[in-house]
This record gives sequence, C-alpha cells and structure tokens, in this order.
Amino acid sequence: MKFKLDIARDVDTDEPGVYIMNLPGGWKFNHDPFDLCHTRAYDSMKELRADIKHSVEPCACAECKRMISAK
Repeated sequence: MKFKLDIARDVDTDEPGVYIMNLPGGWKFNHDPFDLCHTRAYDSMKELRADIKHSVEPCACAECKRMISAK
C-alpha cells in the first residue's frame, strides 16, 4: 500500500516557511525504527514531497488503530 498525500488534510502551514506533516491514522515515518513518529517538520514543500516518497510506511500502533476505528 502506498501513502497518498492530501495537502489540505496532512500539512499544516501556519508558520511561514515551515511545513508540518501530520500523517493520518495507519501511517508512520520510518526514520527511527525504535520510535513511532507520525509528525515531522520540513523547510519546503519540495523537501516534504521528496521525503514522503521513501519514508512513509503502514503503521499498526495503538494510536493508529484508535484513529482508524474513530472514523
């Protein structure tokens, strides 16, 4: 399964020059195998798009299961 970016849903741009990626339930970043990470900050949209192509994978943690069941 591949993650599909929805900018309106997944990216907060409240601060100028900062893009906060909040993954929806069922997805995590794979940068650190010992830490579940569902949120990351980026300096540009180009950096964000490049990173999520290789670093987002399915997640089955308790928080994700709760988010999915709440839908």
